Amino acid sequence: MNYCERYPASVAMMKPKYELEDYIFEMESRRIGQNGGAEGVEAPSDTEDLLAQLSRKEQDLILAAELGKALLERNQEMGKQNERMMEEFSQKLEVNFKN
Repeated sequence: MNYCERYPASVAMMKPKYELEDYIFEMESRRIGQNGGAEGVEAPSDTEDLLAQLSRKEQDLILAAELGKALLERNQEMGKQNERMMEEFSQKLEVNFKN
């Protein structure tokens, strides 16, 4: 049994404002769409103008910034949850030690 199954209430508290999977899916689908399904760096196309490429890169940069922010927020929440759990555990140890 994993942590999420043992402590569903704790997992619900960790739910971030942003769904990281949505950001990742969007970035992956963009990359696949731009490369015709190929992985790696996109090759410039004769039919594509520079402004369209720059616009896509700007959108990717914004998406990456949002993803980074979401990761930071999730990390901070998990840190807070970890501190709460450590405090609860140490209190339980103190109670058990005194008895």
